Amino acid sequence: MNLLSNFAFLARQIEREPGFIVRPIAALFGHLVNALFNVVYFIGERVFDSPANTLGFTIILMTIIFRACMMPLSIKAQKSMMRMRELKPELDKIQAKYGNSKDPEIIKKMNAEKQVLMQKHDANPLKGCFPMLLQMPLFIGLNFIMRQAFLYITHLRTVYYDLATAIQQAPGYIELIRPIALDLLPNAIQRNNEEVARLLNQWQDHSLQAFETARAQVGDVISLEIPADLSRVINRFTVENWAYLQEHISPSYWAEIARLNDYRHSIESFLGLSMVEQSGWTWPHILLPLLTVITMLCSQWLSQQRMADPNADDKAKMQQKIMLIVMPLFIGFITVGLPGGVALFWVTSQVFQVAQDLILNKKDGIPLKLPFSKKDAL
Repeated sequence: MNLLSNFAFLARQIEREPGFIVRPIAALFGHLVNALFNVVYFIGERVFDSPANTLGFTIILMTIIFRACMMPLSIKAQKSMMRMRELKPELDKIQAKYGNSKDPEIIKKMNAEKQVLMQKHDANPLKGCFPMLLQMPLFIGLNFIMRQAFLYITHLRTVYYDLATAIQQAPGYIELIRPIALDLLPNAIQRNNEEVARLLNQWQDHSLQAFETARAQVGDVISLEIPADLSRVINRFTVENWAYLQEHISPSYWAEIARLNDYRHSIESFLGLSMVEQSGWTWPHILLPLLTVITMLCSQWLSQQRMADPNADDKAKMQQKIMLIVMPLFIGFITVGLPGGVALFWVTSQVFQVAQDLILNKKDGIPLKLPFSKKDAL
């Protein structure tokens, strides 16, 4: 039996592919990320003589472009919410007029009267949700893109291919990679491997072409003997995995592997923080989730000042202040388990929102007020 069949694994166990809904979103934004990456890489290499931090700057640039295009809709949504706040006394009067009747006809008349009032003043409570909803597809798509950035960015794909090829030059690399791959694949299904082996036995040469034919019949399997497939395993390597390889590969082969890996890491990182690996709880990787919480706190604080209802009762004010804390902490907790690039997108987006709100608040004459001041203390 050729070794080719002994090192076939289910690729989806390495990194789950996006579903049929998210796949086109990831593909669309993947093309955008790739195009912007090429621009940033060109500028970094030609102007600053270094392509380092390319992926991070790409995410920042993409977020700024996205938020700038979305800004007219965001401002319109804020104005609509402010009109809703101004109309609240009138809406309350309509509510009082019809009382708490459960008669469907009365409820229908009440809602129709409220709708007429809101249309007259161009107010819509749902408009305030649009900016957040528009960010979610990019947020979700970017999560899959960052987890396998080399599949979407052509330059990174070349770097991974070269790195896989360099590893394959080391004698006995399959014996070194196999335990790592099995460790990365705790739930690997060996049934497909057996099916691949059975099909390979139909060919006498057990060549790569035979494996490709078997793969087409069996499904999404990979081979450590194919550089493009090995790239998908390398994409999941941890620091410990690289250290293990360094211990077992001779310096003459390791020098080229280390050079390519350092180059890969410099491109995929931003100020030393990986954009493709989970942020996690350790320092300094936790810095991005912390910045997510801080920037979202500032954004929520400014937004609440702009949308604050002076007639709100104490209970409503308390709920607003609770949300001021809960939402940033919730988003920050989520970003801990997501790639650093997703956290950087969220941080950049919130910084953009803060700048936008500061400008609008100054234009509208809304004074800055510290949150949880003594006057508004809970």
